[in-house]
Formats: sequence, structure tokens, C-alpha cells
Amino acid sequence: MAQPARRPRTLVTKTITVPGNLREGVREFNTHRFFEAHESLEEIWQQERGDVRDLYKGLIQVAAAWVHVRRNNAFGVRRLLTTALGYLAPYRPEGAMGLNVEEIAAASERTLAQLDRIGDDRAEELYPDFVPVYRLAEEQIPAEAMRWDAWGFDAHGNEVPMEITVAE
Repeated sequence: MAQPARRPRTLVTKTITVPGNLREGVREFNTHRFFEAHESLEEIWQQERGDVRDLYKGLIQVAAAWVHVRRNNAFGVRRLLTTALGYLAPYRPEGAMGLNVEEIAAASERTLAQLDRIGDDRAEELYPDFVPVYRLAEEQIPAEAMRWDAWGFDAHGNEVPMEITVAE
């Protein structure tokens, strides 16, 4: 059977800030728009080259895992949460970039344990009771940006609007 035609994607240049994308990703995740949260966080992950890149990757993978929960895909949930925990490990328990990494990681561990208890064919039952809450302490971002020498900030931790090109 022929696959449906895909809409052609175009490259779009847009201006973002790291705090803006973090805020948006947190809001999207907490309203259970997991794919959209993944996309907002991915825009900063793709640009970051420093150590904090793995933090973003871990958060993205947690969001993607919840897309798989909603699809009842236990294999995807396990794979993504396991790798997410590896990416998040260096940021536990101090957190980074104003995010509650320890809480997110602990909730992900509880989710994996519950999946073991209920069985792979019931992964969708994890939703919504095991969804973690992403919290962002925005007042911490400037100091954290300097601590991690994060992309999208000046030497004083002030956000700098950055142009990126994405496919839409």
C-alpha cells in the first residue's frame, strides 16, 4: 500500500531565547502536550554544545517517553526513560538551569517500577498518575547559565535572543 504523501517541510528562521523555550517546554509538558514539549526543548538542545546539553536531552527523552505511554508502547517507554535517567544523572540532586531534575528523575524511576509491576501490555495505564511535574525556578537561570556556560546567554547570565533555523 502506498504511503500518504507528506507535506513538504520548509526551513524557517526564528528568534528564540533559552528561558523562553524552557518556560514553553515546561508549560507544554505540564499540560500533557508531550510532543510539543519535546520540540520546544529540542530547539535549545540542538544549539547547545556545553555540558548542559545532556540535561536538555534527558528532559526531551522524558517527554518522548510519555508520548510512548499514550501509544501503549512499553518498549519505547522503557528505552527512553532508561536513557533519560542516564542523561539526567549528573544533574541530580542539585538540579540545573532552574529545573527540578531530582524530582523528574525520581518520578521516572517510579514510572519504570510501576511498568514492571503492571506489565508491558498496560503501559497506557501509567497516564496520568505517574506523569512528573516539570518545575522551573526562573530566578535561578542567570546564575545557572553562567555556571554551565550555557548557549544563549551573555557572560553575565543575561538571555540573548538567538536566531535558529528549523524545519516546519
